[in-house]
Amino acid sequence: MLLLIFAILYLFTAKGHLEVSDTSFSVQTAEALITRGSFDIPGEVGGATFRALNGKSYSKYGIGLPILYLPIVGLSELLGPAIGRPAVEISGFVISFLNIPFTLLTITLFGYLLGRIGASPEYARLLMTGLALGTLCWRYAVYDFSEGIQTAFLLLAVAGAFSRHNNYLLISGLGFSGLICVKLVHIALFPIFVFYLILQAQEGWHSRLKAVSFFSTPVLLAISVIAWLNVVRFGNPFESGYGEEARRFIVTQLPYTIPRLLGSLDKGLFLFCPVLIIGLVGWFPFIRRFPREASLCTGLVLANLMLAGAWHSWVGGWSWGPRLLVPAIPLWLLPAGCAFSGTPSRRTRWWIACLTFVSVLFQIPGIVVKGQQIHHIRYNLLTDKERDEFPPDWPAAWLVLKHKFRTDSEIYTLAELGVPGERTINVTQYRTYHGLNVWTEHVARQFRIPLLRWLPIFGFATICLLGFRIMKAAKAEKACKQ
Repeated sequence: MLLLIFAILYLFTAKGHLEVSDTSFSVQTAEALITRGSFDIPGEVGGATFRALNGKSYSKYGIGLPILYLPIVGLSELLGPAIGRPAVEISGFVISFLNIPFTLLTITLFGYLLGRIGASPEYARLLMTGLALGTLCWRYAVYDFSEGIQTAFLLLAVAGAFSRHNNYLLISGLGFSGLICVKLVHIALFPIFVFYLILQAQEGWHSRLKAVSFFSTPVLLAISVIAWLNVVRFGNPFESGYGEEARRFIVTQLPYTIPRLLGSLDKGLFLFCPVLIIGLVGWFPFIRRFPREASLCTGLVLANLMLAGAWHSWVGGWSWGPRLLVPAIPLWLLPAGCAFSGTPSRRTRWWIACLTFVSVLFQIPGIVVKGQQIHHIRYNLLTDKERDEFPPDWPAAWLVLKHKFRTDSEIYTLAELGVPGERTINVTQYRTYHGLNVWTEHVARQFRIPLLRWLPIFGFATICLLGFRIMKAAKAEKACKQ
């Protein structure tokens, strides 16, 4: 029932259209594979696509995404003429929901891992709620960035690696294979998994080699397929489609970027996800009780942080919060399962519940306000002086949301945006900026069906009913224990 509540909230806060150009290039690749049996797509200026030596242009993003999109794009091509809508519109609508099942998988795996490290069921459910609704996992479950997919694959690899059974190690390798197919940069995490498997095995080198081979076989197969596709597209197995940009990791900027990725108002992980503080509290008990598992999680968290901080575009483009840190968010929170010996007192659970509630509130502006609207205003519609006065992303989103609740007009004064002055900012020409950024609102406006805006009320009523049943079941469980 808890997962169903998360699913309903995700369903009614999805966007219903593609918002990210990165996604559109992967969709074009899927269309090219279906219609022409080729990977090349129309070129874009500014480095958005990669032009190979053969003169053709290709998407520079992971080949895993077009593969995932193939059935959706293929079905859209068939349905488009039948229902009188463009195929790209249909596929975009469906793909905007695609991260939801992956995020639900992430939450399920997170609950499994909490059980493995000894968290009580009640505490585990509270932490699962914190992850699902109190972190950026919610935001990236309902947008078409691929971070939701990446998070699920990474946690699948971790969950499989936590078990010593070879079948689970094979599943772990499959999860990691999916991860690098979606975003190749995660290949840097491969040695961390191998090192952990060597530490984990306790029956000699034969057992260690067997564990590593079970994990590595699907990974090496995936790397071989990626290398072959690189040869087909670019004539070079080591060319990923990023060209010279792939070398733009700047280690010397880490002292500047890491503090901002963790604590700034624009990109600070702990500001956007306050519930992760509980994970910090549990880190030392986690290391003490499960040193090998803690070494794996520590290595993955630090490697993800270093990769994101060293990348030349460490801010993650026009995104909400520290987008590049999202895949590791469950690992930041996982040690909380060991805090308070995995069974916090009732009073402590109430404090954790309050922190979780605050974290949920912190997610609201990023969910219902379009991040691109804030970035467009900041970088395209303000003078340099006004830009210096414009608040960071998180406070700016609250100001925009306040305006949307007061009026349907998408004309803002500078004062409303926290900038001295009465000059107006007009963004009415952008259809998806109007109202709240959820699919029911967009579809209601586009097709002039005002009643559709009230559809989320039924979802809210269902959530209340499920919440009541969960509370009733919890009381019955408590009574049985007594």
